[in-house]
Amino acid sequence: MLEKPRLPNYNQLPLALKLSVPFILAFVSFWVVGSVLIGQYFASKLEEQQQRTVAELTTLLEREIILKQQGLQRSARLLAGNQGIVNALTVQNPTSLRQEILPIRAILDVDKITVITSQQKVLLDSRSHNLQANQVDDQVVKDLLVKGGEVATIISSKDFRAPILVGTAPIKNEQAIAGGLILGIALNDDFLKQIKESIGGQIIVLSEGEVIASTFPSDLTQQIITKFNQLNALEVTVNEEPFTAKLIKLSGLKKQSFDFVFLISKQPLMQAKSTLWLGIFVIGLLGSVLIVGVGVWIAKRVTQPIQLVTNIAQKVVKDQDFSLQVSVATQDEVGRLAQALNQLIVWVEQYTHKLELAAQTLELRVEERTQELSNTLQNLKTTQAQLIQTEKMSSLGEMVAGVAHEINNPLSFIQGNLEPLKQYFEDLLELVATYRVEYPEPTNTVLEKQDEIDLEFMTDDLQKLLQSMEVGTKRVRDIVVSLRNYSRLDEAAIKESNIHEGLDNTLLILNHRLKHDVEVITKYYPLPLIRCSPAQINQVFTNIIVNAIDAMEAAKSQLRQLVIETSVTSTGDVQISIRDTGPGMSPEVKAKIFDPFFTTKPVGKGTGLGLGICFKIIEQHRGNLEVLSEVGQGTEFLITLPQDAGSPENQTFRLSGISENPQPELISS
Repeated sequence: MLEKPRLPNYNQLPLALKLSVPFILAFVSFWVVGSVLIGQYFASKLEEQQQRTVAELTTLLEREIILKQQGLQRSARLLAGNQGIVNALTVQNPTSLRQEILPIRAILDVDKITVITSQQKVLLDSRSHNLQANQVDDQVVKDLLVKGGEVATIISSKDFRAPILVGTAPIKNEQAIAGGLILGIALNDDFLKQIKESIGGQIIVLSEGEVIASTFPSDLTQQIITKFNQLNALEVTVNEEPFTAKLIKLSGLKKQSFDFVFLISKQPLMQAKSTLWLGIFVIGLLGSVLIVGVGVWIAKRVTQPIQLVTNIAQKVVKDQDFSLQVSVATQDEVGRLAQALNQLIVWVEQYTHKLELAAQTLELRVEERTQELSNTLQNLKTTQAQLIQTEKMSSLGEMVAGVAHEINNPLSFIQGNLEPLKQYFEDLLELVATYRVEYPEPTNTVLEKQDEIDLEFMTDDLQKLLQSMEVGTKRVRDIVVSLRNYSRLDEAAIKESNIHEGLDNTLLILNHRLKHDVEVITKYYPLPLIRCSPAQINQVFTNIIVNAIDAMEAAKSQLRQLVIETSVTSTGDVQISIRDTGPGMSPEVKAKIFDPFFTTKPVGKGTGLGLGICFKIIEQHRGNLEVLSEVGQGTEFLITLPQDAGSPENQTFRLSGISENPQPELISS
């Protein structure tokens, strides 16, 4: 025989199962029972709402029929007061009655219009097509009309045809009651469908147990009535669709009774119940999952201390991290195990502590030495760049001064000879004029020569040539003076300087870059003279302006505008603003533009030293260089200098006022 499997002893089960399984079973049971009870409660509320809706719609149906009757009665009163109808009835002229009444029949929207005399003679009986075969039992209504009575009621038709909602009014002339008017609407299927469109639901009209009108198809109507009479209940099922039914009784003349059966589908109610139970099922399922999750969480919380001890032991062995300790929160077996493990970790840590300390000390010393070497290398690179730049700028400055001197010598010779040349030319012109006076009739040879050289044109053109030569030499002289003033190599390093003169000289030197597409706008505020190194300050101006031009050209800006403004701050310092309409700079680029060797230009077109040197020059003059820029908004450099800048602290930057390279950095990109 096979031995039956033995169930594990309760004491042998894991602690997590001992706690989580009973908890989960108890709470899941409670949750399921509660969900079912809540579902039943809300389902009953939906049933009650359905019954209230049926009652309200039934009341609305009854009111619609009564309002229809009253509307017919009001229309009959209006027509009875029509003078044309009164006159036609008085003379008993059916043709005139038709001419008065039939045109407004479509407006009245009625199925029957009857006009009778005081002797109950029918002068006009107009009916719609669906009432042509109806024999209307309206004798009682006629009796009341000739007596002056008004009626709003329901009258039946013979052979159980559609009854009629009628409204009547007597027609009176000046002598007495001339007759009466009857307006009627057939209470047929079409009429019920109109009411159905306004209030909803299905309607059946009965008279003496027979169906006389219905919104259902004819084959279903009798089936519904049969079930309704058999069950005598408020619920009927048609084609597997349940309906809630309610009966309304309306009375007509001669104690006639009409039963209106109003039915509303229970399908929306059933769908609402289905949605309700589905929601309760989903909530119950989610609640059960939550309860299971909480149970599992509790189990993990119970087993967590043992798992923690195991994890710490494994991590110490794997990572050799002897700083780990197990927190001892209890005094049970788990707590004693944790204390033993902590003591073991401490003993091992004591053997390795000295070795770790030595390793850490060595690593720290290596890092410090590496940082020192890195700083030294950076300083060497910066010093090397500064020395190269100093030598280059010094050579360029001397070359500029030499070129200016060499140009100045022949220029002085040319400019000195222009005035005698002009005087000689004027003397020759006077001589020619004197000759013409003394010899008014020259020989043919003289006249031919005079025509050949075009003496009149030559006289005027020589005047213009001399004037252009004079303007040209003055232009060259201004450029030479600007070069000498710009470089300042022939003057002291520190002196009182005119900032506006330095800006104008810089713009003149850079005129070949500005004259094509760049518009320069200067807004000078009267400034005091400041003590500074003019050559170095001019170099700052040059670097910033050339960078602005390069930025606008590289970005192909539509508007290329350079605005230079000067002002005096509230503290008495001089402030120079140089603003362009270039593409601006991102925050990342703006944060690095003064760093040595940082450039946004292509390789070979910038060294990345220009703005760094500018910043150093302004700093040595105890001033401040600030950049304001946003992408797409252009760039503005603000230079602030004290009136007494003093001597630069670092003579390494004793540079001339030339840009640090032929292609300054594109710092505004």
